[in-house]
Amino acid sequence: MRSPWLLWWLYPEVRSTKPCLIETPLRYRVFKPLLTKSLLITGGLLVAFLIGVPPSEATLVAAGLLFITRRVKPDRILKKIDWDLLVMFAGLFVVTQGVEKLGILGLFGGFVHSPLSILGVTALLSNLVSNVPAVLLLQHLIPHPDPKTWLLLASVSTFAGNLTMLGSVANLIVAEAVAKLGYNLSFWEHLRFGLPLTVLTLAVAYFWIY
Repeated sequence: MRSPWLLWWLYPEVRSTKPCLIETPLRYRVFKPLLTKSLLITGGLLVAFLIGVPPSEATLVAAGLLFITRRVKPDRILKKIDWDLLVMFAGLFVVTQGVEKLGILGLFGGFVHSPLSILGVTALLSNLVSNVPAVLLLQHLIPHPDPKTWLLLASVSTFAGNLTMLGSVANLIVAEAVAKLGYNLSFWEHLRFGLPLTVLTLAVAYFWIY
């Protein structure tokens, strides 16, 4: 959900309608064999999803095919991968599985009995373990979920990811990207914008659904 008025209020420097940067038109070179191969493999991947092939296996096979039938050296692609974030994200799922197996989240079981409590617990957990792992943990705790409950869980986990920099891996990706350009997006600067945005969007989501 975009909030241009919130940007206008918190950051006066963006109120100008004049462009900040002069964009240089980009020139693209299309490698038709590479484009054709990528489209065919992507289409095959979608078909694999539809017929019930496990997503992890289908994705690994598709990625392998892209690498072994290449026109661009794999080293050039691998250098652009943010391995630190991938390891951290993988670690989050390992921790999530461990917490689920140990039953640690049983303490939250008594707090997910109403829409408001689900909203609060989801928002809190999303900013402790990130929003995607939070959904994986909470899906087993909600008693007798209905379509509205699932919709609430999906929307709250998404919007709560805007609250802090830890709420979503996407926030960390952006923070690292701008750091490479010489900008510092701190935890508190993110919270300054994320707090009012999250409160507003969560309120809209709750009253829209219920």
